[in-house]
Amino acid sequence: MNKIKINSINYRRTGQWFLVLLLTFFWIRTILDKNFFFDFEACCPFGGLQSMATFITSDTMVCNMGGMQIVMGGLLALATIAVSKLFCGYVCPIGTVSESLGRLGKRLKLRKFELGGIADMAMRSLKYILLFIVFHFTMASNDLFCRKFDPFFATVTLFGQDVSTWMSVLAILLLVAGAIFMRQFWCRYLCPLGAISSAFRYFYVFVVFAIVLVLLTNAEVDIPLVWILATMAVTAYVLELIGLKKSAGLQLLRIRRNEEICIDCGICDKKCPQAINVSSMKVVNHPDCNLCTECVGVCPDEQAVSINGKSRFRWLPLLITVGLIMVGLIFGANLSVPTVDQQWGDEEAMDHSKTFEMSGLKHVKCYGSSVAFADKMKKVPGVTGTETYVKDHRVVVTYDSTILNEEQVRKSIFTPKFMDIRVPDNDDEVYITDYHVENFFDELDVVFIANMLKEVPGVFSFETKYGYPVKVRLYSDSTIARDSIVTLIEELNLVYKTAEESFSSQGLYKVSEVAENDTVMSGAYLKSLSFPSFRRAFNNRSQYSNDQLGRLIFPISEYPANTQLMPYVINHLGKANEYIVGLIAQYGSDGPVAVVFYVKDKVDEEEIIDLMMEDELTITYDNGVVERVDNPYVFKRPG
Repeated sequence: MNKIKINSINYRRTGQWFLVLLLTFFWIRTILDKNFFFDFEACCPFGGLQSMATFITSDTMVCNMGGMQIVMGGLLALATIAVSKLFCGYVCPIGTVSESLGRLGKRLKLRKFELGGIADMAMRSLKYILLFIVFHFTMASNDLFCRKFDPFFATVTLFGQDVSTWMSVLAILLLVAGAIFMRQFWCRYLCPLGAISSAFRYFYVFVVFAIVLVLLTNAEVDIPLVWILATMAVTAYVLELIGLKKSAGLQLLRIRRNEEICIDCGICDKKCPQAINVSSMKVVNHPDCNLCTECVGVCPDEQAVSINGKSRFRWLPLLITVGLIMVGLIFGANLSVPTVDQQWGDEEAMDHSKTFEMSGLKHVKCYGSSVAFADKMKKVPGVTGTETYVKDHRVVVTYDSTILNEEQVRKSIFTPKFMDIRVPDNDDEVYITDYHVENFFDELDVVFIANMLKEVPGVFSFETKYGYPVKVRLYSDSTIARDSIVTLIEELNLVYKTAEESFSSQGLYKVSEVAENDTVMSGAYLKSLSFPSFRRAFNNRSQYSNDQLGRLIFPISEYPANTQLMPYVINHLGKANEYIVGLIAQYGSDGPVAVVFYVKDKVDEEEIIDLMMEDELTITYDNGVVERVDNPYVFKRPG
């Protein structure tokens, strides 16, 4: 019997640590191998649940969430409703680490604390507060707010993009210290996934809640989303408090104690990772129970504590967990869910519409870039809708076939770029060479080529022009060997890596043609081509006639390459004085200038000059936040 008992404990822990070690292997390899990438969020059920919420409310997916996360989130919900919080007990790496830290504290004979009564019930509210915060900000921004503090995400990304350092450090400290001095402190009191898992135990309450919402919606009763989320979080919290006292869930499997056989030794209480007093219950209905079966495995009599009265069911939760993971991997890998799905064409246009699909658009990588792509397509006459799939960087464009054809749609997707590598002198001679590059289309391709050309002396600038294949036009001095550029492009081996994915240029490009242009231009003319012109009216410019306006011309001696930051200057000027109403930036006969328009007799010209000459700009955002940023431009005084 002892042998069976020890194995039952070790199999669960072995499985847990196998997953942790596997993730650790992928994490180390990701750090050491620049060409290797592992998506640590691929099987994140919590992200999938948040994506379901945003999809229901706004028809959009959370940034970087795909079919795998949706399936895993759905399976977590179904497993919790029918069985228990299996993910928490068998899969979650945070839970595994927390349990192990608790055992470490015990070996070190550190004092353990357990909360009870009012203190315990009050602390349990924290995870529901976090659950509300996470869903509220995620649904408002379509970006996973939990990334800011999630200990797992912060660790695997080395506090990378989207991670709030102070939030994640605080979370890690609470996780470690709490686990050492209190059993499963994080899981019981702080984990938002644990909170939503507990809520699924009482799913029938939320089914009624959903029906009421549908009825109110049909009755055109507008309820703010924040109140809906708050009500659901409070309801789930109250249900957990009820569950602490009596059964409130409908799980098919439960830990049961045979009171006639039990000798009340209390070993099960000591071994329970969740600090549940199993020895005081006939049926364990506690909301923290995740069917880990530690109490079953440690009981001296295998008939005293069991699952549904059957000792052989001890393995059932583990088998169900493995089965659900396999189902999730199979179905999740084949489920494709659009991040953005928008249709704006009228009924007539839709009657003779066609679709154009294009993959490999690496810049379509999140919700924000998906919305930007859709906004761009809305400006194309004849395009009637678009879908984006960020997991495989694919777009589907719906277009009116009486106005556009596939080639025109492809061209509308393409974004030409002009990139400066080095600034030539005005009297430098600049030579032009065109390289027709296959598999080159995306904005990230431009980044790869730009990084390559930075290492090539003699290159001034390059631009991309639409074609099939795309034309990369190189502006350089006479020292450039064209064949060497071809070799560099075709053998380029650079990696672009984020917390979510990785792209490699190795073996990607093929130069099909090289054409030398006979035109030789001056460095001054090239600089005029590369300078980003800009024109913007603001502060109700249209209400003033041209005769009412004055202007000041500021020569620009330094400006940021390859980016347009004049909107910062407009924000700085427009918020400082409502009578500054316009700005134009262009390359004139004597170089780049900025022209500021203002209402005569309302603004002192010296005030405008002082604002333009400041080393820092004052930026006021839409949410009222004010920030000081370095002035990216160096302006000279007018005249």
